[in-house]
Amino acid sequence: MAFIHGGNILAVARELGVKPSELIDMSSNLTPLGPVPGLEPVYREAFAEIGCLPDATSESLRGVFCAKFQCDLSEVVAGNGTTEFIYDLAVKIAARRIIIVNPTYSDYKLGCEYNDKEWRSYTLLPPNFNLSLTGLGRDLVAGDLVFICNPNNPTGTMVDSARLHEFIRLRPEINFVVDESYLPFTHEVSLIHFPRLANLFILCSSSKIYGIPGLRLGFMVSAKDSLRPILSRQKPWVVNRPAQLCGEFLLREGDSYIARVLAFIDRVKPEFVESLNQIAGLETVAGVTNFILCRLASSRSVADFRADMLQRRIMIRDCYSFDGLSDQYFRISLQSEERNNKCLQAMKECLS
Repeated sequence: MAFIHGGNILAVARELGVKPSELIDMSSNLTPLGPVPGLEPVYREAFAEIGCLPDATSESLRGVFCAKFQCDLSEVVAGNGTTEFIYDLAVKIAARRIIIVNPTYSDYKLGCEYNDKEWRSYTLLPPNFNLSLTGLGRDLVAGDLVFICNPNNPTGTMVDSARLHEFIRLRPEINFVVDESYLPFTHEVSLIHFPRLANLFILCSSSKIYGIPGLRLGFMVSAKDSLRPILSRQKPWVVNRPAQLCGEFLLREGDSYIARVLAFIDRVKPEFVESLNQIAGLETVAGVTNFILCRLASSRSVADFRADMLQRRIMIRDCYSFDGLSDQYFRISLQSEERNNKCLQAMKECLS
């Protein structure tokens, strides 16, 4: 089973024989502003507690999450990143069929394959890859389990939460997993703030917005009756102690950082996308998040283009692993303005 993701800067650096610091990683879809101020001291202080077992059910961490999002402890489970839940739900929810709205994050498919579960695709169409809830609704039957990434990776497209919540509410015979990993990069309200639905499982990642994929921390929210069997069968200590302590800090203190990220995206992204659209042979799906899906309009392959960019020490995310995308697509994410400008210059050189 192949695990293919962006941001694999350590492996690329080894392959090229360079230091990671010599690369500009536009393939990663993490925050463009780097570490959250104040997080490093918390992580260092956590070292004093690594000789102790973590909180077995992360009750304290979940309590801070509940205080922030005004939900009940029985409605929240913490995990070793949201990927843990994706792999678990594919087998723990009895489903007649598993439907994945593609092109999207590959681990929904890999979670099914890991558990020997068949799945089928509901495929979004170019050029904009917008999700029609009316069209999706016609394709669903009672007993389905549906994976939706909202906003979607790698297209950056989004359905507003109120419409999506109503769509799910009207289909109680169908279970939905809605991955909101990239929602903090938008001004949209989370589904957590809507009435809880027994057929809705909401995934919330800490990795992307806070830039901490190495800590592995995520949350899942659902109605308590839906979570009860999952909580009762969850292994103890799935969240390590540094992640628990850092998670509590980020939930309490991270709002001002998220506001800075949003302000940065609002200011920088429009001009960056405009510059991309001025490059001959390139088309974009701008989306609403910190990343942009791009398509080479010429016959040139993304593999060759990626290799040319790597010669200039710039990483992009080829999208051949996303079902529903051709080998002409790649994804790039906002970084610092200096790095964004270097990327634009390199792309112009490679496509001239």
